Amino acid sequence: MRVFRHFQPRAVHIVTAVFGGAAVFLWSIRQPEPAHFWLVKLSEPPDVHLDVAFPFPDGKGPLAHYTEHLAWLPNIGAGSRPEDRDSNAWTNDFAVGYWLSGPPEDLTDMLRRLKVVFDPIDLPREVAETERDIILREYDWRMANNPDAQAAEEMEAFLYEGNAIAASVIGTPYQIKSLTYEGAKAFHAQTHRPERARLVVVGNVSERQLADAIEETGFPDLDANREDIAPPPFALAAPETRSFRYPDTSAAPRMTWRKVVALAEPVDFDLLEAQTALVRDILDTNLPGGLAGPLRFDAFVTKSFGISIVPINEKHIELTFSAEPDKGVGFAAMQSAFEAALASSAQGVPTATYDRVRERFKGFWPDWSDDEDTARWMANYTLSRVSVLREPKTERQMRKINAQIDAADINSILAALAGPGRIAIAFIGTEPSP
Repeated sequence: MRVFRHFQPRAVHIVTAVFGGAAVFLWSIRQPEPAHFWLVKLSEPPDVHLDVAFPFPDGKGPLAHYTEHLAWLPNIGAGSRPEDRDSNAWTNDFAVGYWLSGPPEDLTDMLRRLKVVFDPIDLPREVAETERDIILREYDWRMANNPDAQAAEEMEAFLYEGNAIAASVIGTPYQIKSLTYEGAKAFHAQTHRPERARLVVVGNVSERQLADAIEETGFPDLDANREDIAPPPFALAAPETRSFRYPDTSAAPRMTWRKVVALAEPVDFDLLEAQTALVRDILDTNLPGGLAGPLRFDAFVTKSFGISIVPINEKHIELTFSAEPDKGVGFAAMQSAFEAALASSAQGVPTATYDRVRERFKGFWPDWSDDEDTARWMANYTLSRVSVLREPKTERQMRKINAQIDAADINSILAALAGPGRIAIAFIGTEPSP
């Protein structure tokens, strides 16, 4: 479903960031090389969450998704999911993942079940064929009669042209029907190897308990013959604008406007994520330099809107603006008003606006003085980074990022967003009546 390290106990070197009663442990035999195993220790909630991820080759999303279903199938029978446990699997643009959660006393059994995903796929052919039909139904549920999902697929193919993330994860019905059991087994053997795996453990379990459980279950050694993995590279195609129309008469009229641009210089990914989040907060306001004034409260162009700005990698960012037009406002007028407002914001953020939003931005971070809040934030952060094949920073490193943000960087990002890039615009529903 889309969205989105084992060790030798006596040889392991532990790097620990301690927050009173909570801690984040990074286990690695060979520090400071990248890790393949993380333990984030929490006292609340009491459950333990295990998540293992495997990267896959570019453009193989549909096959990866099918393989994910088959690899996890042996673990979702009635006997493997007691009432106090949850389990599922996922596929995104970069990796497939499998997770289990349950009480700490079940840690050993959960690890034993999780390691099944490393085993060769061995299912009756009719079961594998049935699972492919389930993916077709999943396609119908997610994509059919869903213009927003259809728009996202087409827009991303255009925006990311020439890159791995341009390919659909779920694929088309034709691609899904073309998937074979033999292909999935071969793909699994190629990708689901211990040296390519990343494991995250979160919850109320000590490092000693985890080490003992791993040893008892014979969980694969993720460090032996380890392969370093990273997100695929990204290169922006030539600047171009393309519109997509989905005239569904049953859909409320709305526009999604997306743009990918390159920055003048690369920026550390975690710093860039914080910077773009702050830019988003500024644009979302009714303060001078924001979009809410010119689009909603002053000119009544949009009934509502949402905006996000995220990094694709250290050099590229993407802005997504989604809006419903106000009464009597057509698509062209809404697009023009938005682009004019964005261009105005790109001229620079007034100091008063920056200072006010910057003060509110404290909510982006955990309360660093609260041990449990910090550990929960670090757990979510670690899981998010590992799922996209990025190396999580330590708590100490993350604490330093906020102080590295300044107004000049924010204005540089705004200027980049107003510069050349690839723009995809989707109009959903019919043209609003005057």
